[in-house]
Amino acid sequence: MKNIKLLLILLIGFNIALQAQTKKASNSLLWEISGKGLKKPSYLFGTHHLVNAKFADTMKVLQEKLKSVDAVVGEILMDSTMQTKLAPFLIMKNNTLNNLLTKAEYKEVEDYFKSKQPDFELKQMNNFKPAMISIMVTLFDDPDAQKGMKDGIDVGFQQYAKKNGKSLLGLETVEYQGALLFDTDLQKQKKALLKSIREIAKTRQKMQELKTYYLVQDIDKLTTFFKAFDEENKEFMNELLKNRNKRWLDQLPALMEKQSLFIAVGAGHLLGNEGLIQGLQTLGYTIKPVATN
Repeated sequence: MKNIKLLLILLIGFNIALQAQTKKASNSLLWEISGKGLKKPSYLFGTHHLVNAKFADTMKVLQEKLKSVDAVVGEILMDSTMQTKLAPFLIMKNNTLNNLLTKAEYKEVEDYFKSKQPDFELKQMNNFKPAMISIMVTLFDDPDAQKGMKDGIDVGFQQYAKKNGKSLLGLETVEYQGALLFDTDLQKQKKALLKSIREIAKTRQKMQELKTYYLVQDIDKLTTFFKAFDEENKEFMNELLKNRNKRWLDQLPALMEKQSLFIAVGAGHLLGNEGLIQGLQTLGYTIKPVATN
């Protein structure tokens, strides 16, 4: 009887340990795509657009997989023409910030920037859309985000491709992304800008949570984070994540059949029932996490 109890305890303990290992194994931003007649595996990696490219250098396995592929795929091609292509989407054609905002709102926005940089003059940004000013709020609030924007991980992968003679592909155009982010209703953009300033402490906390979950590659917490954000911003998130995922899933099979890929897109695109991981599985591919730390 004692032996049976001991055996049961050992089996239960082994099962718990196995579950813990399985959960830990799935906590990776790097996923291998194989099967369905692919000659070589491709890889899917979730990025954080404001994290420095050096983060990728800490993962030896990632570097090996990146070296093994024929092409690097990003959301867009990040080259010297990107700023010129994006610029028209940032500017209001028949409006200005001081017209769109009330005097009190305008002062509220300017006071925020002056608290970070005393000589800042909002009138210099008077023609920019509120969505662009919202991005500036994030960057002013987090110096690390500014560095990430300049030397981000997405840029790093594309620079690697250029230096190492690999093909470089974009899943969508800069113009498409510009319209998606900046061609929304100006009143909604204004509301979001004011909210970002009035709730700056909450925004800062959320951004730090996201970065922390990302750096430790906690897929479960990242999934929960994006699910909550999705529920708060359903219409926008449908277009930002879900609809784009569908478009990318239409493109990826033909690209992977032609050559092996390292696909680097925002980590939010990997997650959930309508994410790329589930989408690729539904298409019949074998997709499994690759341990990176």
